[in-house]
Amino acid sequence: MLKSERGITRRVFHKAKFGVDRFILVQTYKIHYVEAGAGEPVILIPGTYSTYRVWNRLMPLLAGDFRLLALDYIGTGDSDKPARGFDYTVQEQTDIIVRMVRQMGLDKVNLIGGAYGGAIVFDFASRYPELISKIVSIEGSVVKNDKIKGNPLDYCLKFPVIGDIFIRVVRSGVLNKPAAKAIAGQWYSSMTPTERKQVLEQVNYNVKSATRIPWYKMSLARKMSKNIEEAAKSIKAPVLFLYGTKSDFKEIQLEKNIKFLTTHIPQAWIEAIEGGIHDIAMQKPEEVADLILEFLKHKPD
Repeated sequence: MLKSERGITRRVFHKAKFGVDRFILVQTYKIHYVEAGAGEPVILIPGTYSTYRVWNRLMPLLAGDFRLLALDYIGTGDSDKPARGFDYTVQEQTDIIVRMVRQMGLDKVNLIGGAYGGAIVFDFASRYPELISKIVSIEGSVVKNDKIKGNPLDYCLKFPVIGDIFIRVVRSGVLNKPAAKAIAGQWYSSMTPTERKQVLEQVNYNVKSATRIPWYKMSLARKMSKNIEEAAKSIKAPVLFLYGTKSDFKEIQLEKNIKFLTTHIPQAWIEAIEGGIHDIAMQKPEEVADLILEFLKHKPD
């Protein structure tokens, strides 16, 4: 059992490999995060269904310069997973993280987010500019894709009996290897045995904490979330947008998002990582860390 500085006692699924497990009560929700390093605060927000562990290879490369707070946002990992009263939209997740920042007495923060988390950092910077220093979005979308079609996972999770059976199968681990191959994409064929083991381990941690209703609502989150394009045009904070040239994640609409950034957020740094997949922080942590450190340490002329 762990006891946080907020007096919350919770059990973690597995102790963090790097950093210290902590909990904080935000409104009525218990949020788990892993803290490491010292300096300016940097909050790391993972993608859909993912735990803080997507940052395991990146965090040691950043912790020498910054205070890292890697989240299990609501619905994942060791954080609460409400079945009612929370719809898992980008805006709801943002508001909880904002409350956490204020509750911890942080002045301004840097944010790093991937995919769903990358959309959250844009929303955060749009609506709470007074709390932002800089943001990093790794294939997070500003432009909403209204043409996203439903997938079998949505329909499977929607219905209690079928969905609950599916979640039990997922949590059993029998789908972990196919899931790891899907995540790695074009990277899989060139992965080392250690890298394959790390990705498989990450998938295992993600699915062990899966529950039907949160996963179902997260699958709908991008459809149900409000459009952030108009608000994002007001972002004045420095922005770093990273993407992989071998990413096969179609919902990101890279060309449209890059056009939006160059048109409306001209201060954005846009960097392509050659050979990078969707989860580039996991695949190429050194390259990603170098770009993030250069960006975060850069002082405007």
